[in-house]
Amino acid sequence: MLAKIVRQNGNRVFEIDGKTYLPAAFRSFRPTPANVSLFYRNGIRLFQMQCSGLNSTLGLPYSNYGAAWVGDHRYDFSSLDRQLGMFMRFAPEGYFMLMVQLDMPEWWRKENKCPWNSYSQLGEALFEEKWVKDASDYLQAFIRYAEEKYGDRVFAYSFSAGCATEWFDGWYESVSERKAADYREKTGCPDAPVPTAAQVRSTDLPSLYGDDSPVYRYQKYCADLIPDLILRFAGAAQQVLEHRKILGLFFGYTDQPVHWQNQTGTNGYEKVWASPDIDMLFSPASYKTREVSGVGSYQYTVDSIGLHDKLYLHEIDHRTHLASYPLDNFYLMDSIYRTEEETIAVLRRELCAAAVKDGSLWWFDFMGGYYASPGLEAELQTEMSVLEKLYAKPHRSVSEIAVFVDPMSFLRMKDETRMPQDCVWHNRDSLHNCGAPYDYFNLKDLPAIDPGQYKMFVFLNAVEMTDDVKRIIREELKDKTKVWVYAPNYASGGMAEVCTVKVTEIDLPDGKIRYGDESFGFCDPASPMFSVEDPKAEILARYENGLPAVGRKGNDVYIPTGNVPSALWRDLARAAGVHIYSDTPGALYADSRFVARQTVQEKDITIHMPFDCTVEELFSGIIYTTKNRELNYREENGGVRLFLIRERR
Repeated sequence: MLAKIVRQNGNRVFEIDGKTYLPAAFRSFRPTPANVSLFYRNGIRLFQMQCSGLNSTLGLPYSNYGAAWVGDHRYDFSSLDRQLGMFMRFAPEGYFMLMVQLDMPEWWRKENKCPWNSYSQLGEALFEEKWVKDASDYLQAFIRYAEEKYGDRVFAYSFSAGCATEWFDGWYESVSERKAADYREKTGCPDAPVPTAAQVRSTDLPSLYGDDSPVYRYQKYCADLIPDLILRFAGAAQQVLEHRKILGLFFGYTDQPVHWQNQTGTNGYEKVWASPDIDMLFSPASYKTREVSGVGSYQYTVDSIGLHDKLYLHEIDHRTHLASYPLDNFYLMDSIYRTEEETIAVLRRELCAAAVKDGSLWWFDFMGGYYASPGLEAELQTEMSVLEKLYAKPHRSVSEIAVFVDPMSFLRMKDETRMPQDCVWHNRDSLHNCGAPYDYFNLKDLPAIDPGQYKMFVFLNAVEMTDDVKRIIREELKDKTKVWVYAPNYASGGMAEVCTVKVTEIDLPDGKIRYGDESFGFCDPASPMFSVEDPKAEILARYENGLPAVGRKGNDVYIPTGNVPSALWRDLARAAGVHIYSDTPGALYADSRFVARQTVQEKDITIHMPFDCTVEELFSGIIYTTKNRELNYREENGGVRLFLIRERR
């Protein structure tokens, strides 16, 4: 079999031996005849399975089928035979993605007297060269076996290690002498101090690390370790696959929980995304906005994935209303939706979120039974029908806002101050509520985008900037609206190099800004803080003590804190000439094929279309015709409507 990702109507889809398949797939830690056949009979043909003998963070096995890596270069692939045999019986025309876990088995740790556990201490375990070699050998043996026996049914592979199978580290807990020596050798500083856990977790001001900070220097060193390990494993896999099958993994989140963005050691993900050995990237939908009133969002800078010609898999591991049962260890899941109506509304929202970003929808029946109702089975049928209609239409972005995150700038921000979250994911989500779609990129990818598409460029955490990025901003974005959050270029030449609004440093660690009826600012005390000090700037908002805060001069807008409200984003976008689809909050998705919206507050909805048209609401089949470029309808709270553009008038 030859499997690859191709473009069809501008959409990325899977191609298996010349036949294309919708990017829609099933996953579960507890695959059974019941849930495999449920998804299969409703049109899903792509299935993923976990091949692991280890426990998850819930204390239960990732797979009930058992381990395949059972001794020193000894493998028992009967566990794969049993699991894949069940899948093939209940999904007879299905194709399969195998995810193999490479973490140290317990027998390996005992035999090799290894004090580290790769699942919870990946940043230390990766120095165990024997484990890296043995795990690479296992990965290659696994692929060879699967290809020889099931090569006509397996279309993709993925590999994992580290906490939650997502390559997370816990390096701040302990540092070995071996790792400390490697750090000093690579940084060229034989006396470089390794920061303590207390230093890493400090909330002392200032909030930004300088070049000489031991925490910053160590975090920067750690940012390369896990990406380099991943690329070693990917290279080992491709020695066998030779790019005949698709290869992917979870890696590269920019919305880690408080205290984790730097300490998991994953900020160096860009080199993995750029690797030709990786074809697709998986991520659960953002955990921050999963409530029915949320906006739905992404843990990745999702539009950069397409720039690297890779496919994004949007994993829906949400706890449906059917998840309220105790697991085998009596653990009860949280964040469970209350009703079937709530579940369906969220599933529809996430379908829109995946489709608008040229991504694959990956239903994750987490511990089994989450879709086991006639209502949700009917919803799966509906959603597959909707996807077929969407993917028959040409796709392109219509976003007029480009938003940028720099993962390496996170290293400058103290995790414990919540500044990474305040600047990035809070603003990401409030931007989702501004009534206009946006594209979400890594800052380093600015040279790869077409600036002509966008009217507003937003820089959320660009504390450090490369000379190439600064050159493009000066030369190619000089006539574009640019919005700068907090301290752009602060650590790499100074803010005045990129932002024409003059600012001055102030002593106001708890400063909050008033905008209309809202007050916003950092969650924790922050330093340095800044005030606009520019007689030529228009002051758009002030601190509560009256000092100028948000200023606009020419094409530059400066905002000195995070947690910017959606009303300010909307006003800035409108002033930049961005088309505003909605004047009220609520998840909104739009591309060349469709406009979708989830209702949060009002029942009588108006969507401002960029042109008059006839649309089909795909979940109901109702046809609407706009008048004066307005699409008007009535919807209950939480409801999702997806309008396929059928004819422009």
